[in-house]
Amino acid sequence: MENAPPQPRPRGRPKTETDEDRQDKIRAGAMQVFVEKGFANTTMQDIARQAGVSKRDLYQQFADKTALFTDVIQSRRGLILDLPRPPEEVADPLTTLVRIFRLDLDEQQANERDALMRLISRESLLFPDLNAMLYDTGVLRSREALIDWLDHCVASGALPPCHTARLAGMLMDVVFGALLPRRQRKGAVDRAAQAADIRDRIAVVLAGFAALGQA
Repeated sequence: MENAPPQPRPRGRPKTETDEDRQDKIRAGAMQVFVEKGFANTTMQDIARQAGVSKRDLYQQFADKTALFTDVIQSRRGLILDLPRPPEEVADPLTTLVRIFRLDLDEQQANERDALMRLISRESLLFPDLNAMLYDTGVLRSREALIDWLDHCVASGALPPCHTARLAGMLMDVVFGALLPRRQRKGAVDRAAQAADIRDRIAVVLAGFAALGQA
């Protein structure tokens, strides 16, 4: 039996990092710089330096700073609202809302969620056009997604008939108001106590809308 001819060696260095790995590294670096310096004061050079990549590699992955900012928010929006829900999920509305509002995050994820929410809130006020772009591309359409889920709950009988847009607004107000209070916290956040407090707030809102529906 003849030996198979030797295969030619591939030229160049073996590829040890995939494009997806590089993009994740860039997103992490960009998130840190955006949080620290803000959108306006951040440069692509800052992001490349923080991510440990060349500007050439950075521009190969993302066209410009706005595209990268949008991608960072898009990739992490599940830290704020976990929607849509799995179609096979079976749970009462309160339990599911605890999952939707990500009250189950560990400390590191919760800190990143809080930083992301502060970033979005700050930049939306400073750059209305950027906020409009994030909304138009679907990145910030979380309220609409929550309304859709509440409509499904009403249709299935899990919730009584109610004004779901108003309910969505109140839920987001009570949850995000607790996550991002106007006064800056001092010291570490007790995440377990925070989650329990927000769960109680959600329960009060649901009970109030149920009572209105029965009136």
